[in-house]
Amino acid sequence: NLKDMLCQLTPLVPPEELKGRLTRFQGLMEKKGVSSVLLFHPPDLYYLGGSKQEGCLFIPQQGEPLFLVHKYPARAQIESPWQVIPIRSLKELPQHISLEGKTATETDLISYAQLQRLSNLFNKGEWENVSPLIRECKAIKTPWEVETLRKAGKLVVHGYLKAREFLREGISELELAAKVFLEMRLLGHEDGETMRNGRMEGFMGHILSGYSATCPSYMNAPLNGIGLSPANSRGPSRKEIRSGEVVIMDFFGTHMGYLTDMTRTFCIARAPEKMKDAYKVIREIHAYLRENLRPGKTTLDIYNDVLKIVQDSPYKAHFMGFGDYRVNFIGHGVGTEIDEYPFIARGLEMELKENMVVAVEPKFLFPGEGAVGLENTYLITPEGADNLPPAPEELWEKRG
Repeated sequence: NLKDMLCQLTPLVPPEELKGRLTRFQGLMEKKGVSSVLLFHPPDLYYLGGSKQEGCLFIPQQGEPLFLVHKYPARAQIESPWQVIPIRSLKELPQHISLEGKTATETDLISYAQLQRLSNLFNKGEWENVSPLIRECKAIKTPWEVETLRKAGKLVVHGYLKAREFLREGISELELAAKVFLEMRLLGHEDGETMRNGRMEGFMGHILSGYSATCPSYMNAPLNGIGLSPANSRGPSRKEIRSGEVVIMDFFGTHMGYLTDMTRTFCIARAPEKMKDAYKVIREIHAYLRENLRPGKTTLDIYNDVLKIVQDSPYKAHFMGFGDYRVNFIGHGVGTEIDEYPFIARGLEMELKENMVVAVEPKFLFPGEGAVGLENTYLITPEGADNLPPAPEELWEKRG
């Protein structure tokens, strides 16, 4: 029995949770004058439908959605509270739904060919992009989402503590990362990190040592690593970790599709004084963040204040990269995707609201030497930032 099997082995998103999200999303649709929405992107299907089975979620401005599923309808009906209609192809959509007025879909994510096909099926020439509405809806977390993120955070904290245990002279970045990944998987960490606008294929997290941590990234990210080949040109490599060089671990934990992001720095024996001094600036930044990540603040104010702290440091030219490879952000929202609202970035002003969740990752990179960083995932509260969950934050040195 499929239902008994799923209920025994996998938890479901509570129906009332999904109904609450739908109410908020339909309120945003009404505010923006959007009459109907078609969703295809798997994280969007999961967020509003409770299932990632392949298909299309139709959401009217009023009333309940319809989940038109290609594969696997029987599982979708168990996971989703909405009516599930089996279909064999997109050609069948007009038999079940009609699109009137302003219609939105993920024009930034689906292919041009699919958009043209939808236009022909429904005789529509214009489509709104639904992604800003989705992101606005997802930005403020519910109590269920916050608790789910806390559970994800416990997985990555466990991984970090295991990394300290496994660390030894001569172990490769790849072996250490694989050991950590296995430990997290055995506790239920879900493989895969989803990024709405970017490339995260096959990525399990960074464990980078010495010079390999300063290899520039092909993405808008401070860390990249060397990777294993041109086809896998990021993340851990076969480089062996040596005494006296800093190791930076940037991993995420995933539970029920929700991601918590964390970075920690450690070293075999004594870390170089330059790295320790730079790390003191990072600790100062996080002290500021814990006090100032509150509702009513703007992300631009936070970004500019952090830069003021960095400007007083002799290492300011190495903050979030170096030379032409510096990135223009320090924080990003997390949830079912790793790049949700809000963004703490140059020139971008968003008001912080209670129960937003943001990962903030100040780092210093010294080319040819190494990188230090400390990243926490913070819940925005009136009392300040709540770390989901806390973990040791010192630059840890393994002695003996």
